[in-house]
Amino acid sequence: MKAKILTSAILLAMTSVAAHATTINIRHETTPRYDGQSAKQADRVAVSHRFKNGVGFEVEAKWKSDNEDALGEQKGNGQQANVSYLYKLNDAWSLKPQYKWESGSDKVGHQFNLTLGYKVNPDWSVSFRHRYHYENKVNANNSHYNRWTFEASYGGLENWKLGGSVDYTFNPDSSGPRWKDHQNWFSEVNFKGEYTGFEGGWHPFTEIGFVPYKSGDYVYDGSEQNDKWRPRVRIGVKYSY
Repeated sequence: MKAKILTSAILLAMTSVAAHATTINIRHETTPRYDGQSAKQADRVAVSHRFKNGVGFEVEAKWKSDNEDALGEQKGNGQQANVSYLYKLNDAWSLKPQYKWESGSDKVGHQFNLTLGYKVNPDWSVSFRHRYHYENKVNANNSHYNRWTFEASYGGLENWKLGGSVDYTFNPDSSGPRWKDHQNWFSEVNFKGEYTGFEGGWHPFTEIGFVPYKSGDYVYDGSEQNDKWRPRVRIGVKYSY
């Protein structure tokens, strides 16, 4: 039933706003074998649109592999939907509040974001986002955290757009993933590259990230501490029309 609702929402988004710019984002994520741990494979497709008045939305479907094979047995990995408003303070500064809803088989998350963007010059842009996330879990204690994201992007190269971001998480819950014994610490580092030279609205991209994990043969259950960084690779394509 949830899959049917999300599929209907995606089709409605694609047909009802075709007169404006809409983006379809298809992405595959792989976490390679590392330090004795098995590889992981995940995929997503997202459809987003922003109206001329600044209101925007996105719906997203996710799934993952039950084994290390990228094309192996697939199962659902949750779904997301968000609505936001982009307010341009002036030619350089912007402010974007956003609400995101995320659901899975055993939890529902509510996320409130506020992003402040600044265009330094025609080539450089930077942003800061504050995120508050609250999660309702089935047969488990609810949890919440705050997260800051610092991001920079550079578009001065011909046909390329480069960027990077760093996440810093304030995690008050002892059951939540953390770096060693720190409740507040860096939780993700990402480097991105997007090719903009194709005509027709196609933009392939790649992203290399690093996330904390517990070394060795390990699955996080809240009783151990993350003590190393594990690489993660994402590749995909955006299509705008």
